[in-house]
Amino acid sequence: MLKAICLGRVCYEINLPVEKMPEEGSTTEFFEKKGGIGGSIGTVAICLSKWGINTALTCVLGNDVNGQRIRKTLDKAHIDTRYIEPSYDNDTPISVIQINTVTKKQTILNLSDKYISLKKCDFDFTPDIICVDGYDSVQAKNLLERFPNCPSVLDASLATTPVMELVRKAKYAICTKEFAEIASRQKIDFQNMSTLVSVYQTLKKKYLKTEFVITLGEKGALYCINNQIKISPSLKVDVKDTHTCNAVFRAAFAHTIVNGGDIEKAVKIGCIAAGLSSKVIGTTESIPTLEEIKNLYEQNYQ
Repeated sequence: MLKAICLGRVCYEINLPVEKMPEEGSTTEFFEKKGGIGGSIGTVAICLSKWGINTALTCVLGNDVNGQRIRKTLDKAHIDTRYIEPSYDNDTPISVIQINTVTKKQTILNLSDKYISLKKCDFDFTPDIICVDGYDSVQAKNLLERFPNCPSVLDASLATTPVMELVRKAKYAICTKEFAEIASRQKIDFQNMSTLVSVYQTLKKKYLKTEFVITLGEKGALYCINNQIKISPSLKVDVKDTHTCNAVFRAAFAHTIVNGGDIEKAVKIGCIAAGLSSKVIGTTESIPTLEEIKNLYEQNYQ
């Protein structure tokens, strides 16, 4: 069975669907909520395990009720939790996500004492795929250097100097549009497609050994194969909640790569998986099945 290591920030997430955002100074009562594991890397781990990959998750969780809830979710998903470190001084981070059911936009409030880095990065197996985010850049760097021949997928969302340096260590960097613009010091203008080409080429010149994918929201995702820069369109669906889409995209991308797919297939499957996830409010509830993803891929590309 294929094995994966996921390293980064995991939080307890509370999703609150609203028809309009609360006004300043008002009091709002919520009677509908969805709570569970959150954070990009936590979602990626759940996806990979659900899709048949033996997944180990390493992160720091508080020794509190939310940390216990997350551990129960991970155990239920058959994720290897041996490498999770407890913190007795800091609570598990919380994300409160207000989802406007009319505009489909989200307002995210991240609550945490501070980010606690892992004290060690030690594994008793060799992974087939590695997924990291930019929060614990020191241990992510250690992990990538320990397994230099293992395919790795970096969540390039945080435009910080440590993450910029981490890009050099990753095989694949999945960038948000905002990260790509900051890293390239150029703006993307969808009315001028040459700006997309210029941003990609600038990134490649700066990071020669890294393969880039730039996620573009409803526009799809940009990638390069056989020296041709392409855009894979997003899946056209009835969108309800997009806050999990990027994490599901990265998980589907990693799953395709570790199963022998090339970057083009990985991006297309990533777009399909992200689109399917946007149809459902919540995080774990929105993760599509592998069968759903494969069926749509076969219908559209084979």
